[in-house]
Amino acid sequence: MDSIPRKTVPETFAGADVFITGGSGFMGKVLIEKLLRSCPQIGNVFVLLRPRKGKLAKERVADLVQVPLFNKLREERPESFQKIVPINGDCSQLRLGLEDESIRRMANVEFVFHAAASVRFDDPLSKALLLNTRGTHEVLLWAKTLYNLKAIVHISTTYSNPEISHVEERLYPAKMEWRTAIKMAEMIDPEVLNTLTKKLTGFAPNTYTFTKGLAEQICYDYRHELPLVIFRPSIVINTETEPMPGWIENYNGPAGILSAHAAGIVRTFFVSIDCHMNCIPVDVSIKAIIIAAWKKSFSCKDDLVIYNSAAEPDKAMSNKFLYEESDYFSYRIPMMKMMWAPSGQVTTNRCLFYVLFFLYQVIPAFFVDVVLRMCKMKPFLLKLQRSIFYAQNSLMYFTTHDWVFDTHNFRSLSKDLGELDKIHFDIAYIRQGMLEYCSQCLLGCRRYLFKESDDSIMVAFKRLKIFELVDRLLKWAMFVGVAYVLRSYLATGWLIHN
Repeated sequence: MDSIPRKTVPETFAGADVFITGGSGFMGKVLIEKLLRSCPQIGNVFVLLRPRKGKLAKERVADLVQVPLFNKLREERPESFQKIVPINGDCSQLRLGLEDESIRRMANVEFVFHAAASVRFDDPLSKALLLNTRGTHEVLLWAKTLYNLKAIVHISTTYSNPEISHVEERLYPAKMEWRTAIKMAEMIDPEVLNTLTKKLTGFAPNTYTFTKGLAEQICYDYRHELPLVIFRPSIVINTETEPMPGWIENYNGPAGILSAHAAGIVRTFFVSIDCHMNCIPVDVSIKAIIIAAWKKSFSCKDDLVIYNSAAEPDKAMSNKFLYEESDYFSYRIPMMKMMWAPSGQVTTNRCLFYVLFFLYQVIPAFFVDVVLRMCKMKPFLLKLQRSIFYAQNSLMYFTTHDWVFDTHNFRSLSKDLGELDKIHFDIAYIRQGMLEYCSQCLLGCRRYLFKESDDSIMVAFKRLKIFELVDRLLKWAMFVGVAYVLRSYLATGWLIHN
């Protein structure tokens, strides 16, 4: 049995250098912020970033910390930002694309958090393999050179084996040998590999889940050589409490559904009412990740522990709840950028979905774009609807299936924490109830995705009433028009008959 350490979490990270991949992503940002704020004596926080849009790692870090997520840290401990050390590199490259000088500079790293991954479901197989699978292998190869290494947390996903409906906190058999998969990505033309994707992946829902499953196999093979932990979050969504409630920077989970419904942009959803959306607040998951690294630093090196960071059945959001309460959320927190009065239909019939999508979303988008062109403004709605259509298609498997996730290891993470750590690294979640949390999610979408101030809510509510009135008038006009045409047709038929 592992002995309970005397050091607290902040004490364990005091003076320790940390290496993070995926630091520019949603979870990566929250991880950086939490480490700097709750472990003030931490050493260097090395963040691996690839050049993007002409910007090097140093410039990207400067942009990264400008988001509202870091406002609290900026106010309380602005000097902490100096601990962030940008490292030029790329997880899709061999040796992570690291320069020799960077490798020497990071020789004393004690904790590694591997969060980098392509989360696009429609990525070509070769691209997903090089980043998600080979990238993991390259991280582990480099980690083997670290003499002071205490823990590596590999951030996976609870959906790494989506064909399994009851997911335990253990490894599942590989769908393919990971070394073979990497060689194929390196040697076979990407277009040729794409044609074989369905066969090679065993008809997995997408390349993301397939390549993340292979990455877990790599961790298993290196379990005796490195202090590894596999951490599997479910759908990671808005912060619940830290560093502020509701922060978000993507449309995952209820953020996408509630905000799209409130804006009147999406009116047709391919969703099974009987299924659930398993979501976990990002701040809860990040605190658990840090605890997992802390715990690994004093536990058995050879023991590969897997954590399913997922919601318990009673806290998993049901699609029925989201559908039935969506109007409540839309009226409580209306959007200034709404395109029409909120309304929506759900179905699991593909043909019906395509018809409804065309009638309720494509046709209105076409006419709005025509009006925009006439007003010499840039049309955008048809392009947006195209993206929404592709997104819904890629998610169909997940919006029509249910999963149960065992979370014993995850729930037991806080067991060995001291009293102070239990305050700063509390992993309890949805404490104010689902209705209040979802309202906070939508408010966060309004603030951080739509860039709308809270002061404009009353104005947005008045706009919502106008859209509602116009929507009703149009429906009545359409009803009267159809009735008139039908009456005229019947009357004409009666006259002809007589």
